[in-house]
Amino acid sequence: FPLPRETGPPKQVLDARDNSKDGEYWEALTRIIPEPTLKLWDALTAALLEYHKVLTRRAELVSEAAILQRQNS
Repeated sequence: FPLPRETGPPKQVLDARDNSKDGEYWEALTRIIPEPTLKLWDALTAALLEYHKVLTRRAELVSEAAILQRQNS
């Protein structure tokens, strides 16, 4: 379907968007997640990082034990 041909003067460019409340909007977004939830997530992150260290060390020890078993055989 062909588009209808526009007649008359060209449309005016819309005024610039009102950004006077942008700062307020972005500031409000920083408070969407409650502070206790953020603290809980931080604690969980720290605990998971520590657990990862433990598991990594355990994997190293398992590999080391396997090598020692082969040497003892």
